[in-house]
Amino acid sequence: MGVSTVGKAQGRGRYDEVHVAAAFHGLTALLAVVGIALGITAVPASPGYAAAPAHSWWNYASAAGVQAALVVFVVSLTLLMDSAMAGGRLWRAARTATLAAMLLVFLAQFTPFRGLPDTAEMTVAGVMADRLLLYALPVVVVTGWLIFGPRPRISTGAVALALIFPGFWLLWTGLRGAITGWLPYAAGPAPAPGQLLMMGIGLILLWLGATMVFLLLDSTMGREPDGYLPGFGPPDSAAGKNADGPPFAEGVREPDPVDPRDL
Repeated sequence: MGVSTVGKAQGRGRYDEVHVAAAFHGLTALLAVVGIALGITAVPASPGYAAAPAHSWWNYASAAGVQAALVVFVVSLTLLMDSAMAGGRLWRAARTATLAAMLLVFLAQFTPFRGLPDTAEMTVAGVMADRLLLYALPVVVVTGWLIFGPRPRISTGAVALALIFPGFWLLWTGLRGAITGWLPYAAGPAPAPGQLLMMGIGLILLWLGATMVFLLLDSTMGREPDGYLPGFGPPDSAAGKNADGPPFAEGVREPDPVDPRDL
């Protein structure tokens, strides 16, 4: 009695993706918290710490890379518990924000706006925090999403809600700058209000561009987790295209669908 060719094809590349993905997300959360902790140990070495310790702590907490890493830590913990998490609107917005923030944080390292303000090069711990939070973590977060997803989860609604992150950072940074005169990444005199406004608008446009890239990829790439190595498995169905509803709830049913939890 022969073995079905279809069965052989669908068996190729199968693996326990749910648990492998959960382990990867756990590693991502660990990377984020270690980077944040190393940065904390480096704060006392910052130039102005002796004169104004509280100011130095707030400067560190105000860094975009640190705030983004904190959101990554929380989202990655939820994915550690359920690597195929559907999530609600707020969770999907937070996931979208982590992807856009990590992409922009990484790209910023190749511009004058690089590094962690005040602490990046002061100590070994500061250098390690800089490399972990601003280089390694963005690569791990985006790579993990490309391989493990979960997808589809991004919608125009999630993109709109994700604007809360850059909006909060800009408002917080602007208010602190007006009160204390300190702005992150400002090497010279503080920019004029008009310049700050234009920089804020530019950041929002960059953020929207990044989120639209992930929205496009989320709608065109295969659903994950699907229980197969990338490049293997049956064709994805049209289900789950509406990322604001239950995942995979509508559309054409796949022949012999595979639930990765059954592996």
